[in-house]
Amino acid sequence: MAALDRLRVACIMASMTALSVGALVASCVSVPIDPTANIPIRASESADEGDPLPAALSPVASKVAADERAPHRAVAMVISKLSRIERVAGAPILIDVRLDAVDASGEPAPLAGDLRIVSTSSRCEPRHLAFDVALATKRQAEKRYDATLQQYVLRLQPEWDVEPLVGDELNLTATLTALDGSVLEATTRLTW
Repeated sequence: MAALDRLRVACIMASMTALSVGALVASCVSVPIDPTANIPIRASESADEGDPLPAALSPVASKVAADERAPHRAVAMVISKLSRIERVAGAPILIDVRLDAVDASGEPAPLAGDLRIVSTSSRCEPRHLAFDVALATKRQAEKRYDATLQQYVLRLQPEWDVEPLVGDELNLTATLTALDGSVLEATTRLTW
């Protein structure tokens, strides 16, 4: 009888150990982040014809502790051809901007710093909208990064008094002020 009790206790202990290991392994598996699920970014500044244009650089550079800084190895960035105007029934129209960044060897590289995207169109009011995105901390950069496509995804929600007409050209300029003070810039045109 004592041997049977010891066997039961051993089985219970083994089951508990297996459950603990399973829970530990499950907690170590990271769930991929979907940057398209982020709340869209609204304009932080606007200007109409005759007004001073929004500056290309964001007004305040991030101050981030060294251990929280996102890595930055990019020497160039481009606005991807996958960028587009996103129209979904019953939802605001979004500008889906995707940034590719590369290092000196042309390989995908991480970005870190303060990003400003300025949108300009000739037949809307206001004509210029500026969107600011912080990519300075590891968490901020990770939240906007699509690991599958190796690009940063920024979903902009423009708000105009007068929208561009369908077919109008929308000019986008993305300017990143890296934490080391260097500046990267990219431009593209999208059809509204």
